[in-house]
Amino acid sequence: MKRIFSTIVFASLALSTFAGGLLTNTNQHAAFVRNPMRYASLETDAIYFNPAGTAFFKEGWALSANWQMIWQDRDVTSALTNKSYKGEVYVPCMPTIMASYKTGDWTFSGFFGIPGGGGNAQFNDGLPAFDAMGAGLVAAQGMSATSAFESTQYVFSLQLGAAYKISDNWSVYAGIRGNYTSANYSGAITAVHPQAGAAGKILDLDLTQTGIAFAPVIGVDYKIGDFNFAAKYEFRAVTNVENETDKFESELLAPKLGNDANLDGKIGAISQAMPELGGALGKLATLQNGQTLRSDAPALLSLAGSWQATSWFKAMIGATYYFDKDAKVESLLGGADNNVNLDRNTYELLAGVEFNVTKNLLLSAGIQYSDFGITDAYTSDLGFINDSFMTGLGAKYSFNENWDLNVGFCYANYAHDTNKLNGSSYFRKTYNATIGVDFRF
Repeated sequence: MKRIFSTIVFASLALSTFAGGLLTNTNQHAAFVRNPMRYASLETDAIYFNPAGTAFFKEGWALSANWQMIWQDRDVTSALTNKSYKGEVYVPCMPTIMASYKTGDWTFSGFFGIPGGGGNAQFNDGLPAFDAMGAGLVAAQGMSATSAFESTQYVFSLQLGAAYKISDNWSVYAGIRGNYTSANYSGAITAVHPQAGAAGKILDLDLTQTGIAFAPVIGVDYKIGDFNFAAKYEFRAVTNVENETDKFESELLAPKLGNDANLDGKIGAISQAMPELGGALGKLATLQNGQTLRSDAPALLSLAGSWQATSWFKAMIGATYYFDKDAKVESLLGGADNNVNLDRNTYELLAGVEFNVTKNLLLSAGIQYSDFGITDAYTSDLGFINDSFMTGLGAKYSFNENWDLNVGFCYANYAHDTNKLNGSSYFRKTYNATIGVDFRF
């Protein structure tokens, strides 16, 4: 069974899958993949990373189209079940489109991308939390449980705004971003009899969540000589997502429900009628049709600077701070807001260099260190992310003054983490290849 139950590792929604903070994807342009320190950019990717900097663009249009292909391994070694679980995320196409138009001191710009979630995740061997929950539901019958899960999750964003050039040195930006969240979770937990083998589905689920949210974005840029300094603040997007549950069934409970396998709308009554099932069944209440959960995108602040040291060399540094603890993110399984277990907010440190090898060819490299306020209470197989160190490299080729081609590759290595509360270990690795085209006229 290939298409099977949601990983719910992503149940918090808007979970960062690739590069960025705990809940945010910041890999929104090919230039970021070859050099993640883009927050002081005055090139086309500034539309996302430094929107106030667009005020220093040339007159006319600037357009950008980018494509990324991403692989990620998410593995859990559980002390609870004494078993390893391998998760795979694959995104064959993550697109980003940007556009701006400058006239006089005003620059109007727009951005479309995927700053949260992204792609398809599979745990074909399930997850320990679901195996344990399933085992708890059938322990009285002397059976164990296996699970397998799959999810597809996206947060699509459209941002529109305008930058104003106050003087030859200063510019400001104000805009609004709209997020549309869409996620699908599907699969099953299956009871296994030690002699007879599979004995039926404890849970069979197909669920979709959707939600819409809006948040302002502001920025400022200061340009003097060979230096450029920039700041951007994205406000929190308070997001409510609602369940559309197409399937929520249990074959094993059907005989106790008048041979009706449908659990939707019945969890409260079933829990009272069968208290022996305990809290394991109660955690499933948030899977019912019409249930709403919070899944906020956190506010973030970026500060950065760049230095054009020579005609052929540029250096840049920056930092990003994510206000994760202020964002409320409720788990699909049980509804608890796990962000309250964070020790602190997330911060990132970034640095990069660029070399103009020839008039047309630029080579670049950069690093990003992400430090999350993760605690053992926060980390579990239902949601884990470790501190990471990302390295990117690549090139930009300018065919002429109006047309650039960007290519890049980056690798993110995450620190191994062993949870002192449950003894389980968590591993992640991410690979990203990209190509993008910038065009001006």
